[in-house]
Amino acid sequence: MNKGVELNWLDKIFGKKEEIFEETKISLTEVEDFLNNKMKKDFEPLKRSVKEEYANLQLVASNMQSQLKILEDATYPERTYPFLISRSVSGRKNFIDKMNFMIKQIQNPIGENVSSILNFYDKTDKLINATNIETTKDYAFLKMLFESEGKEVVQSFRQITEIKNKVGDVTKEIKELNLKLLKAKEIVSEVLKLTEELNKNEINDLEKKLKGMEDKNKKIEDELEKLQQSNEWEKFLKMQKMKEEIRIIMQNKKSEFIQCLSKVEIPLKKYNWSAKNKVLDYYIQKSFDSILFEDQKGEIFTSAIRDIKIKIIEEEMNLKDSDKFLDIISKMIEDNTIGKIIEEYLNLSEELRKQEEKITSQEILKRKNNLENEMNRLKMEIEEIRDKEKKVEEQNKIMQADRKQKLNELENLINSYSDKRILLQIN
Repeated sequence: MNKGVELNWLDKIFGKKEEIFEETKISLTEVEDFLNNKMKKDFEPLKRSVKEEYANLQLVASNMQSQLKILEDATYPERTYPFLISRSVSGRKNFIDKMNFMIKQIQNPIGENVSSILNFYDKTDKLINATNIETTKDYAFLKMLFESEGKEVVQSFRQITEIKNKVGDVTKEIKELNLKLLKAKEIVSEVLKLTEELNKNEINDLEKKLKGMEDKNKKIEDELEKLQQSNEWEKFLKMQKMKEEIRIIMQNKKSEFIQCLSKVEIPLKKYNWSAKNKVLDYYIQKSFDSILFEDQKGEIFTSAIRDIKIKIIEEEMNLKDSDKFLDIISKMIEDNTIGKIIEEYLNLSEELRKQEEKITSQEILKRKNNLENEMNRLKMEIEEIRDKEKKVEEQNKIMQADRKQKLNELENLINSYSDKRILLQIN
């Protein structure tokens, strides 16, 4: 296997690349193990560096403890003013307590893993910075009384700050490395979730469901066609035809009724003007339904035209073409024309009612309606599944594009700190 130029661990982590001659293919499920191993490998030199600086920090902190003890036991210079001694008592104690509290944090174990090292640094960094701020005034006053003792403590504090900054530089590298790992793991999780969603084959499930419904619908169509070709259905259609024929005859009777009324409309209006009969108003208005309700045998109408006939004969009603009207009215009275039309219409209406009841009670009609209702229901469900298919296909396209983008991001992220060309393979 050919190798490139050897690089130190800092160059490998922070961008300098050796020439790459090898490619490694890994599956998505292997990425996390690869990243953990890579993190472990790259973390070791960083951890050693931190440990070295931590040992230096412990040494300086131990020296500072001795220096603080000397400062605590130091006596005041001769001829020190009493008010200065009074003011320095609390200031010296506060200064020493703050420094010892910081030393206690520094003496905590730093740990072996990433989180413990980062946690130690964060706490130590905050405490050192806070101690620096909180002890400044006390030291400024103590410096006047205990210059040499205080100066040694401050020099140690500066050494601690310098070492802390070195640790900070390394922990910054650890943080960046850890963030890359966490980011990569996050992308892996997202890609696996998208892959799981895409592998559900919801489209296939919908296709199977759609196929089943279409087969069922075809079976119902065949059953309906068979029903409509049966003798029973032919008999039913004849009943339907008879019903329509009755309707047509009834409509013709209604038209015949209106035509008869139109022939005597003029004398009827004149007669009703003086008689003022509500039922005759219905005849004049040709309100057929009202007449059927009020004068089912046409007796009121017949009585009226008998009176009209008498009035025409006795010349009590002046009409143009009175002879013509007299002939028409006489024939209508003799044949009972209106009464017969009404009676025939009512008989047809009853016959129609019976025919409709007979049709409605037919079992074949119920079967046909049930088949058609089932077909309509299936068609609605088929359309719903097709709409869902389109939505799922669109969503899959979005997820596929999202997964592709995340895979590219993951591959670039892995290769940004790998000494081999990593190619991701997706099942």
